Amino acid sequence: MGRRFEFVYILDFIPKLLGYLQITLFIVAASVVLGLVVGLIVALPRMYNIPVLKRLSVIYVSFFRGTPILIQLFLIYYGLPELLKGISIDVSKVPVLAFVIFTYALHSGAFISEAIRAAVGAVDRGQVEAAYAIGMSGFEAFTRIVLPQAVAISLPVFANVVIANLKDTSLAFTLGAMEMTGKSQTLGLTTQHFIEVYISLSLIYFVVSVILERLFQLAERRMLRYQPELASTPSRKRQLPRLLLPQFKKGGEQA
Repeated sequence: MGRRFEFVYILDFIPKLLGYLQITLFIVAASVVLGLVVGLIVALPRMYNIPVLKRLSVIYVSFFRGTPILIQLFLIYYGLPELLKGISIDVSKVPVLAFVIFTYALHSGAFISEAIRAAVGAVDRGQVEAAYAIGMSGFEAFTRIVLPQAVAISLPVFANVVIANLKDTSLAFTLGAMEMTGKSQTLGLTTQHFIEVYISLSLIYFVVSVILERLFQLAERRMLRYQPELASTPSRKRQLPRLLLPQFKKGGEQA
């Protein structure tokens, strides 16, 4: 049992927890950047229908979307070093933060790959054919026609991935990473004012999430400024379900 609730402890805990916010944001930023790379690599075999790699990417996405992030943290932190020992690679001196970022990157990559695949598929194929007709190369058509629209379409889903990553970092302390949640555990045990420390922690997460949400909304409006057909409500309503739900071929097989 903790001690009697005292509001003054909330004001005392918030600055102490903010000192560790930079570690939390670093985990989010690093894992999302790596997740973008992983997501693009995983999405390509499915977009170009490469037989073996397509099946492997489906398994990867299904595993990381279908298992809890906490289990993934334990598997990679405790299991990966054991696997690497078999090929004489010692990672015992690798910082725990590296395992945390690696895990979150793989986790984010699964969701980002689906967003990329669905967003690219949502761009009208006729625009690409028109680009070819006026002499554009495949690379030019992708970078100048497909990519800007795909980014705008996928931005709401990408924002959800970033904010979900922010909240998921609260599990990093289970491996010993001293981010905000890890510090809150220390403060709670030291003072026995657990309710106050968790209220302080939740307020920080809430404020940061709201700021990120507003920034992504501003970015989305800016990107859709010159694309009114994408910004229209009916179009957005048709596209978002494609981003959030898996795509299926006839007969029930996942695309």
